[in-house]
Amino acid sequence: MAVSSRGSVASLTAAVSLGVAVFFTLYSLIPITRADEPGLSSAFVGTMMAFVMGVQVFTPALVRRFSLRFVLMGAFALLAAGALVTGCAANTPMLLAGAVASGSGFGTLIVAGAQGVALLVAPDRLGRSLGVYGLVTMAASSLGSPAGVQVALTFSSPAFGVSAFIAGLLAIGLSLGIPGAVGRGSAASEPYAGRSRGPRTLVSDVPWLIVALLLLSVVLLSHGLSSLPVLASAFGSAATVVFAVQGGNALGRGLGGELEARIGVRATAFGGALLLAAGGALGVLVDGMAGAIASGALIGLGVGIVQTVTLHATMRRMEAGSASVVWNLAVDGGLWVGGILWGLALSAALVVPGVLVFSALVLLAGVAAAIQLGGTGRTRSASA
Repeated sequence: MAVSSRGSVASLTAAVSLGVAVFFTLYSLIPITRADEPGLSSAFVGTMMAFVMGVQVFTPALVRRFSLRFVLMGAFALLAAGALVTGCAANTPMLLAGAVASGSGFGTLIVAGAQGVALLVAPDRLGRSLGVYGLVTMAASSLGSPAGVQVALTFSSPAFGVSAFIAGLLAIGLSLGIPGAVGRGSAASEPYAGRSRGPRTLVSDVPWLIVALLLLSVVLLSHGLSSLPVLASAFGSAATVVFAVQGGNALGRGLGGELEARIGVRATAFGGALLLAAGGALGVLVDGMAGAIASGALIGLGVGIVQTVTLHATMRRMEAGSASVVWNLAVDGGLWVGGILWGLALSAALVVPGVLVFSALVLLAGVAAAIQLGGTGRTRSASA
């Protein structure tokens, strides 16, 4: 049940936007600034993503116990501290300590953020609201992430760390705009809450083909955020490519909610997969900065559409907290696998065949998921 005003949704969205911008800067920062150490890049991203995923399953219970506002404030504090340690790290243990703190904070805030939208918005407006939420948070990242990378490259990594710490403090302040009681004891009143949610029921409720499409799509997004900027650095600015990916992602997140309402869930899902696969192939088959920028924009646009459609579809099938966990595990699982995979692919000069394989897999998964999405939408909307 929606319990709060537009101001609360705005505070939530603004706070999460800052956190997303800091996190995606960290995700791209080490591969770009330590391009001569791809093994270290894989270790950092792999460690960070392991902790992102490790904390997510506990987040809905924390929100029910302590409230949405309290959990978000703690998550932003962890992310800010982790970014500061990462930026100032003088050795590998410090770098990995920053990855642990950053990953734990981001994993908590990203699940709580999506769950918060469902708690604050009426069910009949949830699809478009998720699209707007995704648009704003990724738009902030599309500006903040390249800016963070550029700060580190132009000045120093510690300068980025201090800037990210300040952003985390601002996010904590914005979280105060969410009423203190929101989320506490919320499981019974969440939209689309269904029958008992034991482990077996939870697993049976997961729309697996949709989750597979999301995971494969985010692996390609990881290429756009890590290995594609490295390849493009031979022709121009790596930060420009990161901006193209994040800008496309922001547009896709908003467009996904609108397209779903206008042309249907199946066409929207397949269209997103098609754009994503085309962008992946373009970036490795066409040389030059223009090709890299176009590739990044298409990758971002496609994955943004896929993210919005799959999040809404999962929330139609499961209660909001569990749906946010499943969706974010798929997203962050893709970032985890991709962060390790593309670092190793760069080391072995296998980025081109790897991207082509994943582009084909995304296209196949798009066809399969579109079929399941059609059935899922009719089943849950009839009962919602």
